Amino acid sequence: STKATNPSSSSSSRGETEAAGVGGVFSVIVSCVNERENISKCIASARGTLTPTKTSTRRRRTRVIVVDGNSTDGTVDEAKKCAAHAKKNDVKVVVKKNEERGRAKQFNRGGMESMMVSKRERARDDDEHILVFLHADTTMPETYRDDIFDALRKERERRERERLFPSAWGVIKNGCSKLARRGNAKTDDAKTEVPPCWGAFPIKLSGERSKWRKNVVASLANFRTRRTSIPYGDQAIFVTASAFAKHKFDESKTFMEDYEYSLRLKKAFGKPALVSEKSPVTTDSRRFERVGFMNTTIINILCVVGYHLDVDVETLAKFYRNADKKDDR
Repeated sequence: STKATNPSSSSSSRGETEAAGVGGVFSVIVSCVNERENISKCIASARGTLTPTKTSTRRRRTRVIVVDGNSTDGTVDEAKKCAAHAKKNDVKVVVKKNEERGRAKQFNRGGMESMMVSKRERARDDDEHILVFLHADTTMPETYRDDIFDALRKERERRERERLFPSAWGVIKNGCSKLARRGNAKTDDAKTEVPPCWGAFPIKLSGERSKWRKNVVASLANFRTRRTSIPYGDQAIFVTASAFAKHKFDESKTFMEDYEYSLRLKKAFGKPALVSEKSPVTTDSRRFERVGFMNTTIINILCVVGYHLDVDVETLAKFYRNADKKDDR
């Protein structure tokens, strides 16, 4: 009885603390290869506003770490210019050059760098450290820090409601899970006591050209995320530092590493905390415009199906990239 109550009360008080505006440390890890045209906008959005909003009574400290995968178009120089202009106290921009390409390697390197710096600089024990994994062709909404805390709080409340008032399907599912793990009480407790510690943003496509098509594609993508609870990498996946310490990106995956990461996080920590659709991230629509909206959507679906059928990721990567000859990333 006592064991079951403590995690819940702890999570509740933690949620109240965050809602009251306790500060947070945000590390935005930007992975880039040949993104000179987009990197400055990406960094600027990650830096965001320093003015406290209505839902935030304390500034959020932000660190932007750009990890480049050996670009050849001047991306690093452009990122360093942005870093030179980031002189405000609450925002730091660090540029790291990775010898090897591979988004998983870049995200892991940036995440580890962030955690090391955070251990040295953290002033308050109650500051939550959030890592956001951002593609260089994607920009964040201005209020993304508060959006993340709000999403985590709502997911915590949803889980609490589900625990207190389970649906018929929830009762059946939990009963089957307990039967499957019968005799292993430790695993069962760990499964039910994990607080929400990861999530993602809804998405929209950039540009005004063919806007209705872009809205349809974005709406379908956001619907898929809500139904499957498996966000894609361009949805700015975020995790707490403690979750990242346990689960990092699989560096053996050179393609679909974000998708694999979402699958693993869902299995370990449950459903993601999804940010409201009023605060989407904006991703570059160039691939959709070059390859075609229908073609790109079908290719994405086939890659996911192929992944679950254990098709080699290198084969999937060639299939994906061959559709867009101008993709040099």
